[in-house]
Amino acid sequence: IRKYVAIVSLEQRQCYKDDFNAEYEEYRNLHSVIDKTTKKFRQFQEQWKSLTPGSEAYQVKKDKTMKAVLHHHSSV
Repeated sequence: IRKYVAIVSLEQRQCYKDDFNAEYEEYRNLHSVIDKTTKKFRQFQEQWKSLTPGSEAYQVKKDKTMKAVLHHHSSV
């Protein structure tokens, strides 16, 4: 199944190129946001490894993490 038809003219090629360029910056920005969020979750995961589930320190870390995630999500 083909999503795109064969390019048969310079005008058609330019249209495809313009569409790609118009969307590419948004893609890069979204990719950057996802990458930063993934890194934060990896950091949280590493920090949680040293905590005992159910402990006060674990709960404090969980609450801070949730606040950070919710704050980040609301600013995106």
